[in-house]
Amino acid sequence: MTEAFPANLRVAPRAHIRRDTSTQRPHLPWAESIARGLAHLASLTDEAEARALLDARLKALRGALLASPYYVRQFQEAGLHPGDLQRLEDLGHFPLLERATLARHWDAVPTLPAEHDECVVVKSSGSTGDPVRVVRDRRDCLHMWAVLRFLVSRAGAVLPPRPRVVLLDALPGGLEYSVRLPIFHDGALHRVSVLRGDARERLCRVRPSVLFSDPEGLRWLVEQREAPTPRLVLTSAQHLPSELRAALAAKVPAPVLNYYATTETGPLAWECLRDEARGRFHVFAPDVWLEPGLDEVVVTRLRPSVLPLLRYRPGDAGTVRRDACACGFHGWTLEGFGGRGACHFLTPSGRTVDAWALAWVFKHHALRAFRLTQVERSRFELEVAGAAEADVGPLCERLAAALRNLGWTEPRLDVRSVEPSALATRAKPQPFRSLPFAR
Repeated sequence: MTEAFPANLRVAPRAHIRRDTSTQRPHLPWAESIARGLAHLASLTDEAEARALLDARLKALRGALLASPYYVRQFQEAGLHPGDLQRLEDLGHFPLLERATLARHWDAVPTLPAEHDECVVVKSSGSTGDPVRVVRDRRDCLHMWAVLRFLVSRAGAVLPPRPRVVLLDALPGGLEYSVRLPIFHDGALHRVSVLRGDARERLCRVRPSVLFSDPEGLRWLVEQREAPTPRLVLTSAQHLPSELRAALAAKVPAPVLNYYATTETGPLAWECLRDEARGRFHVFAPDVWLEPGLDEVVVTRLRPSVLPLLRYRPGDAGTVRRDACACGFHGWTLEGFGGRGACHFLTPSGRTVDAWALAWVFKHHALRAFRLTQVERSRFELEVAGAAEADVGPLCERLAAALRNLGWTEPRLDVRSVEPSALATRAKPQPFRSLPFAR
């Protein structure tokens, strides 16, 4: 859908599938340089040299902040100037950017110079607060493909010529498409919905070298009688249970790389591939800086972008420290990462479903404003705070349809309107839970 923006921002619809992929080719040297930069910082043993390289990135950030209406106004009110930001250590003098603030000022934070004449706006339900509109330029949209080049090398995966990448989708929408992917070794991208009756057959025809999915899609893959073996599997944003990891390792003899990203920031860190280092996420420097020594994630984007982010708080817990990992990584590592908590629902047939597979249903609702609880096999309680009565009915219809697609033939929904205080937590919200019942 197209949003309303400043007059000098031309916006492409988010739902549009861009097929003029030849426009990716001019960005190929940039993608290669991103991958080289990540590899260099990940192997740099000298911390002083690493910090100097990161400090050098601040020059471009200072220029972007001067072009951002939001930051210009904020700095004037605080008596600050981007020129005061000379080293990473100076960040502590600058104000934090809350997620709710970005949600309110999404159209004032971006910079809009002439070369960014084509931008899109995406909306994220995120992991806390209200949905956030995020402005992206062309390179923002291509950035993950540059990062993937680095991750393939890091995992030691050897890809064939013109590799095929599959997004294995477990969401009820069932959207599928295929497009060329010049930015990634002249490959191709295929989106395959597991809800289609011929999903396994199509996956076998595609023969993916790289496969992206969420835990629910990976669970579907494990349950298939025969499936192709990709060279690398990636998953993001949702809890990855240890039992699913083990089942996937037995079914698919390929590295499984879990990475941490948000819609607002892009990729932030990847989980160490060593079994004994699970839960330790290595930071994607020099693209981003995660401030060490705190008990929460605070991000400054050092990669040039139409959306400058200075000391942004995505709402996740964790502590960053300098690390020399046994995997060969040298840099900064995020530990104690407190992202989305695990929650599993049980279908009437006894199949386990990751509750976060339902997150898309609540895309336009703050995660602090609802809670869905499985009370019995086919009965759920939905608590909603602050929603208009006219919105509750359509929400319940979407939720019931999603539950049916996941295996509940006759789901029962008990809906209660509650005060926001009834759902308030001091920690990150956990909008899904399952009560003990006879299983």
